[in-house]
Amino acid sequence: MNRNKNGFTLVELLAVIVIIAIIALITTPIVLNVVQSSRENAFKDTAHGLVLAAGTYQAEQQALNRDTTLTINYATSSDSEKNLLKTKGTLPDAGELSIDEKGKVTLALWSNDARVCVVKKADAKEVTINENINDAASCTIANIDK
Repeated sequence: MNRNKNGFTLVELLAVIVIIAIIALITTPIVLNVVQSSRENAFKDTAHGLVLAAGTYQAEQQALNRDTTLTINYATSSDSEKNLLKTKGTLPDAGELSIDEKGKVTLALWSNDARVCVVKKADAKEVTINENINDAASCTIANIDK
């Protein structure tokens, strides 16, 4: 009797399935961390864009001899107030942005997608993630130092 073997045995198939499962267990957390990091960096870029737009807003207001200070609360302000700063991209879901009379921008902005609060003090040059603020309600300028 001469049998031709076409295909795999059950043990070989199970071994391949186990190997694929182990690879999936190892790579899934890595992929999820990369996705979260991308969301956080994208939101930091959004906040940086708002800082640049705030500088443009203040220059325009100075040219028109108008009040150059501005405070926007992204949770409670109207859409027209939220869109005073001309920027592309998604606006924050909550938080505050303030421009003082010297043009310095302070912000604490929340993203529901990234679940982070990015902050910038008036004298800081960079936008950073505040690890101590974990919800939209706490993401306010008053809580930056906490």
